[in-house]
Amino acid sequence: MIQSTAAQQAPQLGREAPDFRLPAAQGGELGPRDFRGKRRVVLWFSKGLFCPFCRRNMAQLGMRYDEIRALDAEILQVTHNTADEARIYFKSYPIKFPYLCDPERVAHDRYGVPLVGKNVGGMLASTGLAAADLVLRGERTALPMPFLKRYSGNDSAQAVFILDRDGIVRLERRLGPNAPLPAPAELLRELASLR
Repeated sequence: MIQSTAAQQAPQLGREAPDFRLPAAQGGELGPRDFRGKRRVVLWFSKGLFCPFCRRNMAQLGMRYDEIRALDAEILQVTHNTADEARIYFKSYPIKFPYLCDPERVAHDRYGVPLVGKNVGGMLASTGLAAADLVLRGERTALPMPFLKRYSGNDSAQAVFILDRDGIVRLERRLGPNAPLPAPAELLRELASLR
């Protein structure tokens, strides 16, 4: 199991955000610094492709992506998937914004996004929703087994940060493993307030 040191590190509002570079499912490597001086960054630490709740959040952000880009912002989704896992999935289900792969939890630790232990209720809810997605929509969910194996069955918290053009943390929302993201409308309001 990969040990998390997330409790020891975390960004602070009004301070420079920790930097990292990760492989993107779309190819190459990206990190927040790539957008310094150009764009604001909505940094979303999610559980990944096996999580049907995360995929719904991805769809909601995708529907508002043009509006987010119009505010000179970029979304960077950071997950536990490997680049190979993500590329296989996105062949069938493309995504509009960069999907960064952090299976070693380097960025998660720098941002203080911890593993939270076993989450049987969350896994049951995810499994039920994934089954409904398959039956009702024909959508296939990536299997959680690689995630569970990598982290010895432990689940992960989620978090959303907004960084300004200078890489300063302007918003922080720490979320439980199955919690919804702040609504896209809220993110748009926060981004607009940074003009």
